[in-house]
This record gives sequence, structure tokens and C-alpha cells, in this order.
Amino acid sequence: MILNTYEEFVERVNHLGFMAFSSMLPGFPSLDRETRPGQWHTGDPQTDPWCWKDRAAKERKLAFGCLLGGHKGFISQELYPYFYVACHPQEDIEERWFEGRVSLVEWQVWQLLCQGGEPDTGEIRRAMGVTKKQGAGKVDSALKELQRCFYITVSGNRRKVSRWGEPYGWAINTYLRVSDWAPESWLRGADRISREEAVEHILDIGVSIGESVNRNKLARVLKLGL
Repeated sequence: MILNTYEEFVERVNHLGFMAFSSMLPGFPSLDRETRPGQWHTGDPQTDPWCWKDRAAKERKLAFGCLLGGHKGFISQELYPYFYVACHPQEDIEERWFEGRVSLVEWQVWQLLCQGGEPDTGEIRRAMGVTKKQGAGKVDSALKELQRCFYITVSGNRRKVSRWGEPYGWAINTYLRVSDWAPESWLRGADRISREEAVEHILDIGVSIGESVNRNKLARVLKLGL
């Protein structure tokens, strides 16, 4: 299947339940496998898959981010509560921080997101006092882990703005806490799903939509070990 438009892409992910952004596991659906190379990086939000990822998150059509075991991917509204239950720790992040189960950088990034606003990657790095060449790796790893655990999520993107007010460069991700991004309907019923049920449901779907995907390998990639 080749996806040609944004609407086809959203419909496809809603049909599958979840999809990887790029190759995550042999035989598993991914956006790069279902689009043509010539579609990418044209800047057309209707036909450019690079634009689709952030547009879907901004419009709350799909969840996007490092949500599939730390791999970038998309999740439909229907499957979102199952991923949330399977991946989001039951304890408050404050409790996990005091118990030493959250790194200092993760905690600092979380505190920054709790201040409100919708910071982008560059703003978060500046607030943390790091640069792309020095220290950014730890911040980027913290952002990935907070997404994997469904504390925060990609909310869209924006371009840098020059001193003259002109946008420039590639657009970069913006972030919100899941509690600020996810519409109420996206988490409806999550409190009635057990973690075991959520994990099995996700793996059942993943195996069914993949091509000869091994269930145990998929569980490891998604970090869904019980």
C-alpha cells in the first residue's frame, strides 16, 4: 500500500491501531515503507509524510512521538488508552523521583514542562543550559524516556524565528504533558483496563497487522515485558 495524502495516512493508522515512523521491526508497518521517497521533504502538508507526523499530533488526529518502546511512531485514539496503561508507570513521577527511578535530567525536563507553555526541543535545551554539541544528548534521551512512559508527547512543531521575526530552518518538535495534550476521550476507559490486558491487546494487534512478526520480539521492541 502506498499512502498519497494526509487523510489516507490518518485512516491507515486508525485502521491498524499503531504504526512505526521508520523501520522498527522487520515486517511491521511503518510510514517509510508505505510512502514513496519522492514524497518526502517537499513541505506540502497534504502530501509530504515528514509534515504528516507533526500535523497529526497538532490536530490531535493521532498520537506521535517516541511512543513505541522509545521508537517513533503513531497510535490511534482507539488504541491509545491501552498503550497508556501498558507503558505509563502506576506511581506518580514525584514518587519515582524520590525513589531514584527517574534520572535528574528527566526530572528537570518534567519540571520545565510543568511550568506551562509548549516548548520546542531548542527551547528545552536552552532552558537546561546545553547545546547541540555539548550536553544535548542527555536532554534528548530524557525527552525520549518521558515520551516512552507517556508523561509527555509531541504536540506539533514550529520553526525558529530570526531577530527580524522571519521563520527559518526546519521545524522542530514541540511538547506537552500527556495530561495537557490528550483529549478526555482519548483516555476514557483506561482505568478499567489492567496492564496485563493492555499488553496482550497491543501484542495481539501488532502480530495481526505485521508480516510474520514474532510476538516475543515485538514485546521486546515495545518494552512490554510483564
